[in-house]
Amino acid sequence: MTTVRLVDLTLFHRPSGHRHRLPLASFPGYQSGPADDPPNVTWLPLVTAGADAAVSIGSLGAADGQAELRIGDLVLRNEASRNPAQRFASLQDLDTGQWLRVALDDRPLDLLLAGDYVIQSVAEREIEDGAPLADAVTIWTARAGQPKPKRSEIALPIYDARLDFDTPIQTERYQGTGGYEGPAELKDTLKELPLGHCPMARPTYLGIVEGYHRWSVGGGRPVQDVPRGWSSGVAVARQAASVPSDNAHFTADLATGILTTTVRYADFRVEVLGRTFNGTYRRYVGELIAALATGAGLASTVDVAGMDASPRTVGLFLAAGDGTTHAAAYARFVGSVPRGGWYIGTAGQLVVTRVPHPNAAASIRAYSSAAGTTAGLQYVEGRHNPPAKQVVLRCAHNPSPSTAATDATAADATRWTQEWLEVPSTVDAAIAVAWGNAAKVATIETALTFSADAAAELPAWVAELSAPPTLYELPVPDGAPGVWIGDTVTVEDDIAGFAAGAPVVVYGRTIADRSGGATLSVAR
Repeated sequence: MTTVRLVDLTLFHRPSGHRHRLPLASFPGYQSGPADDPPNVTWLPLVTAGADAAVSIGSLGAADGQAELRIGDLVLRNEASRNPAQRFASLQDLDTGQWLRVALDDRPLDLLLAGDYVIQSVAEREIEDGAPLADAVTIWTARAGQPKPKRSEIALPIYDARLDFDTPIQTERYQGTGGYEGPAELKDTLKELPLGHCPMARPTYLGIVEGYHRWSVGGGRPVQDVPRGWSSGVAVARQAASVPSDNAHFTADLATGILTTTVRYADFRVEVLGRTFNGTYRRYVGELIAALATGAGLASTVDVAGMDASPRTVGLFLAAGDGTTHAAAYARFVGSVPRGGWYIGTAGQLVVTRVPHPNAAASIRAYSSAAGTTAGLQYVEGRHNPPAKQVVLRCAHNPSPSTAATDATAADATRWTQEWLEVPSTVDAAIAVAWGNAAKVATIETALTFSADAAAELPAWVAELSAPPTLYELPVPDGAPGVWIGDTVTVEDDIAGFAAGAPVVVYGRTIADRSGGATLSVAR
């Protein structure tokens, strides 16, 4: 049977302000039946070639879980019709649900070039010709760029929806007009933002306001708590009053994140339980990313079950002027745990998870080189480093260590002067003896803020770095419909360990090779 690619373009219709859906397909097109949903709709055969792209978790087994997408173009047919009869397309108004009948020009897709439509996104599915629409399998979803018209085709650039996340988390700025909007030198500076649990953050000094020294730790927004403070390493206790009684205390307005002191400390830092989202404090990896993404309108659906099943507290303090992006922050959060990753799922949802080990989930498909369902595993070169003999996790970041005052307690002075708390594993004597000086100590800087969480993650990091996964590419002629990051497939091959079949976990894949197949990036 013929395999058909169904391509749905989501378009913004400028005149109406509504979103429209344009259904297209590869040859010979597709017609839904009366029992399908939607019924009796034609996917016009105007797709010449699917986008040649690939998505993967960038560094499986390392402290960077940011997904990457390599991108090609989706090519659409737009040659002039040889049939003088009027042609029409079915478009769905996604805001009303109504299906519209739209007349086409001689070049059928000129409507994408006339200026009334902005192409927002693309979803591609695969179906056997003649099969019911419910059998279609989603291959990928992505954003679309500006169309590139050619003589008889339109090349539609496809880019990773992850690029939407390359925007600063904080967008609010100080006005520099005095008072709680800061002095003139802060004009147009991004406000500070505490995310999760920040063990040691430097507040923004706003000046003397209403007779007291004022500092901001929350960018004018609510924070959960500011339990402790220090000045040059000497503890400054928090009082419950609206203003402090002396220079050994500070007060905090949790509704605005404004701190008040009677003096301007030369070096003032505080512990912050950070920004609340709709009144709720978020500090675990998955829930914090979900709150940030949905709050910024970057995602409507977020799946964090694979991450927060083992909740870990993280924190990141964005000081005034810090333009850290969503993508960079998410990578830091998920990179704090072994095999952590975030990516866009096939249905367009944001997934925050830990890529499982091959034996942790049931295989959803089997491939065999003997049976011809794969050309066989191909070893990925470039990962030949000796295993780590010891792993040191760093947590509870102090971004500005400095000299402590002489009257600071020993514990406060130690914390004040150290950038990190370190949680080391024992040295693996067998690796140290076998590899000698080639075996190194692997140091991982995390966004974890509790030593207990770091200690809980340490065994998995040791397992990952003392016996790194072996990476392969797996070419599959069937295109692997429905297979995505985190899925497990079984491979039978004449490579050692695979003769009887063995599971591998998918950490990346091509979207649609020109041959019609796909290449899976897998780990064993």
